[in-house]
Amino acid sequence: MSLKAGMLALASGVCVLSAQTLASELRVAIPGDMRSHIPAGSTEPASTIPLSHVYEGLVGWTEDGTVAPMLAENLPEISEDGRTYTFTLRENLKFHDGSDLTAQSVVDSWNFLLDPKAAWSCRTYFNGSGAVKITNISAHEPRKVSFELEQPATTFLVQMARSDCGSAGIMAKAVVDAGGKTDRPIGTGPYEVTEINPGRFITMKRFDDYIERQEPMSGYVGKKARLIDTIKLVVIPDPAAAVAALKADEIDVWYRIEMRYLQDLQQDNAIHLSSARLPSFYTLPLQSTRTVLENPLLRQAMNYAINREEMTGALTEGRASPSSSIIPASSQFFDISEAHGFTYDPERARQLIKEAGYDGSLITISTNKNYAIMYETGVMVQAYLQDVGLNAEVEVLDFASQLPKYFSGEYDLMTFNYAITLDSALTVDRFTGMRAADASKVWNNAEARQLVTQLVATPVSERRSLYEKLHSLYMADPGLLIWASGEVTTAYRDRVKNYGAWAGEQPRFWGVSLE
Repeated sequence: MSLKAGMLALASGVCVLSAQTLASELRVAIPGDMRSHIPAGSTEPASTIPLSHVYEGLVGWTEDGTVAPMLAENLPEISEDGRTYTFTLRENLKFHDGSDLTAQSVVDSWNFLLDPKAAWSCRTYFNGSGAVKITNISAHEPRKVSFELEQPATTFLVQMARSDCGSAGIMAKAVVDAGGKTDRPIGTGPYEVTEINPGRFITMKRFDDYIERQEPMSGYVGKKARLIDTIKLVVIPDPAAAVAALKADEIDVWYRIEMRYLQDLQQDNAIHLSSARLPSFYTLPLQSTRTVLENPLLRQAMNYAINREEMTGALTEGRASPSSSIIPASSQFFDISEAHGFTYDPERARQLIKEAGYDGSLITISTNKNYAIMYETGVMVQAYLQDVGLNAEVEVLDFASQLPKYFSGEYDLMTFNYAITLDSALTVDRFTGMRAADASKVWNNAEARQLVTQLVATPVSERRSLYEKLHSLYMADPGLLIWASGEVTTAYRDRVKNYGAWAGEQPRFWGVSLE
């Protein structure tokens, strides 16, 4: 270990491992500890990365956002009235604790996730808050399970496959019985968690009893080849320490780099960089039901106040596309927003602030220092808002404290990144809805909610007119402060093969090998 890397690692409480530890051990930097042991129980990468290797759902998404079977043999049989979906499970599947996956496992796992007591943020997609309401889940045979809906819902499988919901991964009975409070997550996936050392590392081992699907790997489904014995997720909160560890060959992968280190990494011939556009955006959700932000004119003013070109240059080294739109740059419909979107116009912002009758009330920007880009975004937005006469102040929290504020809606605006969905319509679905029914919703617009329900149920090729209507509504009543379309750049050492950035953002280590 170099002296510089060692000092940085020591200062950050980092546990680093030499390249000689294990030829078949992949070392990956993550920014913190795993905070939940249930699928999508926490949206931060330190939880979602290991959990996506531990849990699998009945179905999942392919690379292009199509729904495909995972734990189910095939897509379900659907009753003539469109209300009952019956799945047949694949044979001989086991959980990491050796117990068998059965239809009853599916019933118990889903009933747990749908219980209001569970910390599952996706429950509202299935409890009637939207188009889908599950009324009953029943096991008929050891491998047959049925879901009954209150009314037909063409979006049911799409919602079930959502990667931001952990594909509703099926948990072992031990996890369900313990209310998710086990010492490790227990699923059916290609890797199992074998050790959790808080503040230092999470160890995942290849699950020997895993039965791979035979379809080609695509998105979160298909063949998940386990070509690495051990994956060690090393907790490195400080980006500077992550850079030093990667360059010193003490980690193999930094799954999402901080862009300020791009040029430094580009100069190291042993390190490879891979980038991908994401069906998402960089944003600050706005709570329109808070008194200070109730007036849509004020929210429009905030959108005209920020310089998106300057932000993407400073925060992403120009890799992200400046955007004010709920339609990401990766979408075939992005041109809708390019023609008519929020531009940098501080004079117009000042005029709108005057028309809104703004009284100088404090506007708090909640952010954190766990993710440098979030903090820096908050600071830049504060400066832009102050420049046009808004009384903006940054509130710095730990990310673990920031998340509950988001889900409770107890904030004015905050730096926040929505988990990636391969169908960008589902990202809009994530933040659109009536706050009275779900406090985490930020675009509190009933007409928009109806349009989004139609959007998700409509084939992608037929969505243009719906996106045009949504974009027009959004310009009049914005629920977020969007400043760029999403991108991700990952860095890895040259011994890592078959790995790279992709539209789903989350790193997938099945199919990856070490030289």
